[in-house]
Amino acid sequence: MRQQALRGIVLEAGVGDQRQLVEAMARKGFSTTQATISRDLQEMGFVKIRLGPGEYKYELLDKASEGVVWERLRLLFHNFVVDIKSTKNLVLIRTSPGNANGVASLIDSLAQPGILGTVAGDDTVLVVVDTDRNRARVERAFRRLF
Repeated sequence: MRQQALRGIVLEAGVGDQRQLVEAMARKGFSTTQATISRDLQEMGFVKIRLGPGEYKYELLDKASEGVVWERLRLLFHNFVVDIKSTKNLVLIRTSPGNANGVASLIDSLAQPGILGTVAGDDTVLVVVDTDRNRARVERAFRRLF
C-alpha cells in the first residue's frame, strides 16, 4: 500500500528529492522516513536521473527488453558520460556529477556475460568484469555508446 502510494507520487509529480517525497507521503496519510523512502524506491526499480544543475527526478527502470536498456544507456552515455578508462578487469566510467547511479543501474540491468557488478559514487561508476578478455569487450561496447 505504501509503495503504491509512493509510486503514484513519483510518477505523477516527477519528484526527485526524498525529503519532498516524505512530505508528500505524509499528506497522503503515510508516516515514513527518508530511509524507508530510499529503500522503497530501490525495491521498486526507480533510479535518480539528473535533469540539470540541481534538478533531479526519479525514473522507473522497468524490466525492459535488452534493446530498450541499451538505448537508454546510449542516451545516458551521450548526455552524462565524460570519460572511460580501464585496467585489468575493471572499467571506470566518469559521469557529470549526480549521474553515476543512473548509469550503474542500467549497466546492472543488462545482465551481460562477464559483468559481475557495479559500484557507483556521485560521478564515477566502477564496473567489475570477470576477465581481461571480457573487460575489453565490455569497454568496446561502452566506448561505442560514448
